[in-house]
Amino acid sequence: MTAISSSGALQSAIPFPTAHAAVRTPDAALAAAASASTRVALGQPASATNATVYTQAGAFTDPLSALMSRNMRAANPFQDVGAALLGRFRTEGGNAVQSLRAPGAPAQTSSDSALQSRLRLQGDNTVSLSIATTSGAKVEISLARGQEGMAVQIDVTEGTLTEDERNAIAALSGAFEDALDGLAQVPPRLNVAGLADVDPSILSSVNLRAVTRANGVAVQTIEFQADSGQRSIKYSGPAGEVSVNADLSKPATFGTAEQQAAAIDKAMLQFDSARRRGDGDEALMAMFKNAFSAVHSSYGAVQTERSQPAGTVVRVPASESHRALLSGLADYSASITQESKRVNPRRPEEIDGFSLRVSQSSKVTGRAGSNLAMTQEQRSALDASFHQPLSAHESLMLTSDKSSQNYLYYQVKDSTHSRTDLAYERGGLASASVTQSRNLSMQVSKFVGGERVEYTVIPTVDTVKHDLLPMLRAAQLDVQEADSRQPRDQAEAILRRRYHDLARSVAALQQG
Repeated sequence: MTAISSSGALQSAIPFPTAHAAVRTPDAALAAAASASTRVALGQPASATNATVYTQAGAFTDPLSALMSRNMRAANPFQDVGAALLGRFRTEGGNAVQSLRAPGAPAQTSSDSALQSRLRLQGDNTVSLSIATTSGAKVEISLARGQEGMAVQIDVTEGTLTEDERNAIAALSGAFEDALDGLAQVPPRLNVAGLADVDPSILSSVNLRAVTRANGVAVQTIEFQADSGQRSIKYSGPAGEVSVNADLSKPATFGTAEQQAAAIDKAMLQFDSARRRGDGDEALMAMFKNAFSAVHSSYGAVQTERSQPAGTVVRVPASESHRALLSGLADYSASITQESKRVNPRRPEEIDGFSLRVSQSSKVTGRAGSNLAMTQEQRSALDASFHQPLSAHESLMLTSDKSSQNYLYYQVKDSTHSRTDLAYERGGLASASVTQSRNLSMQVSKFVGGERVEYTVIPTVDTVKHDLLPMLRAAQLDVQEADSRQPRDQAEAILRRRYHDLARSVAALQQG
């Protein structure tokens, strides 16, 4: 979260500490804060601590106040506070509110409840975590820090939490703290995968929203939403925008955990290649990759296989071997758009920008074991333009002076499309193919002394189709090992390995 100076000016960084250990112990953090910080005791005169504490029935005890007091002017105002708030649900399940006025803040001119409201709406750093349970209860945890002080609040509405629900919420304390730590990094890192890794039979949705403001205006917004049917992440900030959505409504297309991991790795390589080709911003691309990985974690086979005893071999049935011919991922749509810049005052029509859009959509018809048919399409579109010096040994310093106008101007417009078609007849896979097409274009203009002296267009246009049935048959996924003396788990492991070998071969074929 971007730091705000005492004058309210936006600082250039978000200097929270880096991520903590994965295991959180909120009780220990509270105890440490109480011993290492000014203790804020209820009923104690404000002059003793330079802060006032507002509480109501169900409010927190001193150690949390100590954490808030410790973090009041810290770069990370919510360090350990997030874990402490969720950890409270181990023993409590009701509403609570607490606020501290900052040392040196103006004398109180309104109620502490008004301070709470102002901080939530206009605080320099605000975070809200909303959780819905399957029984219908809703929980919102909010944290806010501003020039006047800090406030935290828990609201439980539309029902009373059961013990299982309280324990499930408390179990998210480490994931919440990891998310806050990620938001603290420069640039922010979207460590939200843990918030989506919940038991859907207890918690139906988890949403996170974080806003950083300067002079009351939002300059950075991060939103994460997850339920049983979808996940999404949106980021908007000074560098640009990132949006990633995953549709979890078609589990028939999901692959194994290893297949999903390999597909994510493949996507990361493609994103890096696009960034290099379009000279994209490394930090914003890192956030995009992080968001893409986060929405594709802990669903489908990943959850199923993790629930099995250690060492268990979970093999895809031969009747579902077609999954190896698909990406293994849930359908998605994702985009990254950099803030455009006009870096050449002499030619303002030349814009430096980077935009990448990727998507996958699947259509499933028919009935498994009979006439099942699937179509899976993947698309990408890259639109980028940028300036570079004439050689790597020169610097690019474009001004209105004609003598500075020595550079290369690149314009990239790429689009790719891949379509996989699978069809069963009478329970057997009758056809399987993948068709790929590329339309790539890079235009390079060379300027010397302000005059364009060279213009080059580098096109690539091609289409190719592959029949996947021979690869599937060669994999022999429906054949058990001939040696009956071989232990079943070893036979299962062999067939699982064949499945992944096939998936990797198809992925390599699609990558071209």
